[in-house]
Amino acid sequence: MPRLAAALLALVIPFAVAAVGGCTSTAEAPEGGPPRLPDLDFADLGEGVHNLQEYRGKVVLLNVWASWCEPCKEELPTLERLARARRSEGLEVVGVSIDAHRAEGQVRTVVKAHRLTYPILLDPASRIVQTLKVSGYPTTFLFGRDGALRWRRDGLIPEGDEALATALNEALAAGT
Repeated sequence: MPRLAAALLALVIPFAVAAVGGCTSTAEAPEGGPPRLPDLDFADLGEGVHNLQEYRGKVVLLNVWASWCEPCKEELPTLERLARARRSEGLEVVGVSIDAHRAEGQVRTVVKAHRLTYPILLDPASRIVQTLKVSGYPTTFLFGRDGALRWRRDGLIPEGDEALATALNEALAAGT
């Protein structure tokens, strides 16, 4: 029985950590090189469809979140401030909600409550989760102008996060 308990804890702990704020890690090149900005189509909250490749040439801060996730909602004001403050430098903040189709109204409510101006894309099939190997929410990725992953955060981004600021400054300063 102790082995079963240890195995269950090994499965549960990473999700529990992510749920209470997660952990920090910079992106390390996995086998085969760093992940790239995915070539995936998503509906937006209007009637449009967007492919993440549309953002190539910009620095993209891609946030995977859900309306039922408290840490996700807690970091939305930080992401909105970043989007507004650094848009003119070439930063594009993009949110990808993994809420189910039936929860689109909840996504709209959260977006309105936080006065989000950056694009929110809908992924009820959680394709982004599989593609980028997301294991908890929120998870945020920073892609350079070339589409290569520069930084990753599993969990909440606190206001004034120095690791993100450094990664953003480097990515924005780098040419195409």
